[in-house]
Amino acid sequence: MSSEFQGTLRRLKPDKHRAHLRPRAESELEFLGTTSHRPAKLLYDTTVYIDILQGCFPQHGEAMLRATEAWHSPVTEAELAATCGLLDPTHSQMRKIIEQIAAVIDRRPSYRTIPPDSESWREAGVLSGTLARTQGYGPEQRRRILNDALLFVTARKYGCVVLSRNVRDFDLLQQLDPSGRIMFYRIGAP
Repeated sequence: MSSEFQGTLRRLKPDKHRAHLRPRAESELEFLGTTSHRPAKLLYDTTVYIDILQGCFPQHGEAMLRATEAWHSPVTEAELAATCGLLDPTHSQMRKIIEQIAAVIDRRPSYRTIPPDSESWREAGVLSGTLARTQGYGPEQRRRILNDALLFVTARKYGCVVLSRNVRDFDLLQQLDPSGRIMFYRIGAP
């Protein structure tokens, strides 16, 4: 076993996590609009792009988006691209939706895109495997949580805060690795 991998295992301690993790109360989490903390750098989860495209990202959060550095990941690009493949080709709005997704992807500057490196993949693998075991996740959930773990680990490594409305998955990831930071938001919030 490589010393780098051993270091990852020592830091994340997957063997110490044996019990099913419970979601924390929302009062224990950092939500957009309920905290005075304004991060310098945000790494957007796919939920951010989707909610902006659908016009349901909270208005009170738009000022923060303009005031912080926006960072992006190839992970979210792949999730957005997968949407294009999943769309029903007979749907009347398919071409328009694909054009909107393509425009969002094209606007993301490459100098603000952080690809996960091998260390991030390794850490994300350990975190997602630990969650799959403790939470009893099936194959579909394992793939989803691996993407979230990649975002989480990449954000931590580069000093970003993940911005997401996916409370369920990112809360559990942060419980496994409290050194990562997440700011949540709700749609439909004032």
